[in-house]
Amino acid sequence: MAEPREEVWSDASAVDMDATADTSPDGLSYVADAARDTLNEKHGMYWRIAWNVSYGKVVGEVLQTPPKDYFLSDQINDDQAETHSDYLPDKFGEIIARAEEWVDFTSLGAPDGKFLDAMAKGLKDLSDTGRPVVVRILTGNIVGMPTDNDALAKALCKHPDYALPDDTNLKIWVGAWRKGTSWNHSKIVAVDGKYLLTGGHNVWDPHYLQKNPVRDLTMEAEGVVAEDGHAFANRMWEWIEKKEREYSEFLRAPDWVPMLYHSRTGICQWPKSVDPYPPQYERKAEIVPLPEAIEAGDIAMVTCGRFGALHHDKSTANPSDSAIVAMMKAAKTSIKLSLQDLGPLAIPLGDRARALPGCVWPEDYLRELGLAIYERGVDVHIVLSHPYSIPSDLGATEANYGNGWTCNDVAAMLIRSIKENVPDADEERLGGLVGLNLKLAYLRTSKGSCDWEDKDGKCGNHAKFFIVDDICYYIGSQNLYIANLAEWGIIIDSAVQTQKILEEYWNPMWAAAYENVPEEERDCNIDEILGSLDVNRNDTLEDLSPEEQEAALLAKKAAKAGGSKNKLAVWLKRATNLRDADGLGSGSSDAYVVIRVVDSDGKDVSPPQTSKVINDCGGEPTWNETMFFE
Repeated sequence: MAEPREEVWSDASAVDMDATADTSPDGLSYVADAARDTLNEKHGMYWRIAWNVSYGKVVGEVLQTPPKDYFLSDQINDDQAETHSDYLPDKFGEIIARAEEWVDFTSLGAPDGKFLDAMAKGLKDLSDTGRPVVVRILTGNIVGMPTDNDALAKALCKHPDYALPDDTNLKIWVGAWRKGTSWNHSKIVAVDGKYLLTGGHNVWDPHYLQKNPVRDLTMEAEGVVAEDGHAFANRMWEWIEKKEREYSEFLRAPDWVPMLYHSRTGICQWPKSVDPYPPQYERKAEIVPLPEAIEAGDIAMVTCGRFGALHHDKSTANPSDSAIVAMMKAAKTSIKLSLQDLGPLAIPLGDRARALPGCVWPEDYLRELGLAIYERGVDVHIVLSHPYSIPSDLGATEANYGNGWTCNDVAAMLIRSIKENVPDADEERLGGLVGLNLKLAYLRTSKGSCDWEDKDGKCGNHAKFFIVDDICYYIGSQNLYIANLAEWGIIIDSAVQTQKILEEYWNPMWAAAYENVPEEERDCNIDEILGSLDVNRNDTLEDLSPEEQEAALLAKKAAKAGGSKNKLAVWLKRATNLRDADGLGSGSSDAYVVIRVVDSDGKDVSPPQTSKVINDCGGEPTWNETMFFE
């Protein structure tokens, strides 16, 4: 049977798994080797597409905003409120300007502010060299917030300070995609298969470069590992082209107009004279065996990503999910995590947070963290974003870095997971794990007047970072709460390099968040944790009132997960006095509703949506169901 058209697939990958998948563990630690084993076993078809065993050099210190000194000593006050992290957008532009042949840029959304300026300058500097370079810029088409590709291309290419000449040798494509509620979330700058930036930073000025900035991490690397960034982007561009060719057969709205399509892509090119679709990047590097690369001074790296809804087969989908689970399962001594959250998107209702309908906790990660603690005595230290952290002067519907869960919530779910997976777990021992093996804290700053001072320094965290056994670490775009997006990151497999990032990032951050905080002021309370183990933190739609459903929509919008003001939410509540259509002696009607959205001419502008069926409704069916129309 032919593979479904939605598969992220190519002739190059449609070969025997054993013939392609990397099988040499030489040069890998037991943690990275566990990740490689599971990637081979479950996801061999995506080798060198979504994952690879590679190598390269880590360049300089990890790029963190604000810089590390703002955890403990330096403070962001009025004088630094808009300059503390300007080095980061400058780095983006400088990497772009190095290109000889190729630039790939991927991010969640379009750049703005200083990020836009720096990228435009990088393109102008590159154009001034006269080199013919392919530039592919790809973003996510967030529900209700589609990227205006033409506007972004114009902002970059006709920037008032860095406009490209009409005869530029650059060929630039700007594209975006969405399939259902899945879109690009990776953050990659890959240049010539030689230079690489990747991590958690979005390219949004108010979130990172102004007062009350959210914390985040990006790394710089050089070497053949950069080719894996290009390869990951290839498959998303391949899907965009396929969908665009299908759409070209029909009249379509401009990219910026919110539409009801299940899949949504857009693309434009600059100059307009170039081909409508970009070429695919072709690998050029000569690969040497990993031990030789390490002996020559490189570091072993395992790149791993996921394509979200672009996969078609659950059993082989999303390689990075499996790699993360394998790393946790391999841990012997410690797991240190800096995350936005572990729990799903939530809304505050009453005295606690409640998960948005359809959002659940990540059972696989909770299980492996819990078993590591209980069965192997692994120390698990977690730094989280303070709930509902909103940077700069943004509103509650514009940004939210903290899904709503407290440290007590996360600790309770981990202890609960242990009880579920270790049936004979000792209750007294469980109570003693918190504060001994399991430690959690909110990220804290040095409390400058423009650095979360009103939150006692507890701030927003957007990092996606964890260290296993102090010998290797992951840095990338993938949150550990469940969001079925396209993600990419790197496992850096080097005890020496891991020690460096402990000193550059983790140690000062953990000192500010936990070690230097008086015990009575720390963020976990053992009595509250043990007293809330039975609380249901996975709510359903039927649990929400109309007002709570509205709050859920606003929370989705703030988290860039939908809920835009341009999105129609139809709440189907109930019907009364429904006529019995089944006839005498046949029971009452099995009721359902079909909802259509039509234009002024009565034509459907979206496929109809059908409610669930209420069997034998008795003439008074209650659905309490929400349907979303973008």
